[in-house]
Amino acid sequence: MLHPRKSSFCLGIINTNTGLIGHLDWSEKLVLLAQERAESCHTDLSPQDQQLRHIGWNTYHSAHATTSFAEVIDSWFEEGRDYMYLSGQCRENATCQHYTQLVWATSSNVGCARQLCLRGDALWELFVCAYSPGGNWEVNGRSVVPYVAGFSCSLCTSSMSGCFRLWDHVGGLCETPRNPCRMSCGQHGRLNISSCQCHCGPRFTGRFCQVRCSVKCVHGRYKEEECSCKCDVGYGGRSSSFPSTAVT
Repeated sequence: MLHPRKSSFCLGIINTNTGLIGHLDWSEKLVLLAQERAESCHTDLSPQDQQLRHIGWNTYHSAHATTSFAEVIDSWFEEGRDYMYLSGQCRENATCQHYTQLVWATSSNVGCARQLCLRGDALWELFVCAYSPGGNWEVNGRSVVPYVAGFSCSLCTSSMSGCFRLWDHVGGLCETPRNPCRMSCGQHGRLNISSCQCHCGPRFTGRFCQVRCSVKCVHGRYKEEECSCKCDVGYGGRSSSFPSTAVT
């Protein structure tokens, strides 16, 4: 199982100017539902799945060991090229329902799973994501748009009054205020909520740990927003690895 939409990934791919898109939280309960459906090795909804009307589903199948979960999510997002917001419809002979569920504004929880299946003599993989509340609604036979266009976070409700941003995302996602810093250090850093500063992992620097460095500072630290080393006392060199020689 793999979580494909943890904060940095999902924020990085959603580029639309939206007034309200909620921040997705990982749900172990939805993981179990996704795993149960994946283990059936059927892409169509079972009668039991259809009874879960509040759950939205995205599925994808491919030959074994040819596709990663990240590539699956990318393929769903690429369907946005065939989505026409003004009409709320997909282009003719195109599929875009995976995309609309992926960016559905009020879906607040997600859980995903993958399963190896046997079809005839061939192995293939089924990828499943379950969303709650589900999207892709219809009212009086007309598709509801997945989000309201507008400035990012301009329509966040009182229950989701925060606006969660990452360094590489110009917009933001509405969220329940839990992070007073309103920022994230991505996958390569740890946020100190008291100081609202990122503590970066090895070979990363920058305010949001977004800069990858080829040089490691052995006895020192990186200068802010650049990969040159600020050496500890008694050390020198490009990587702060050589003891400095005192001049007398």
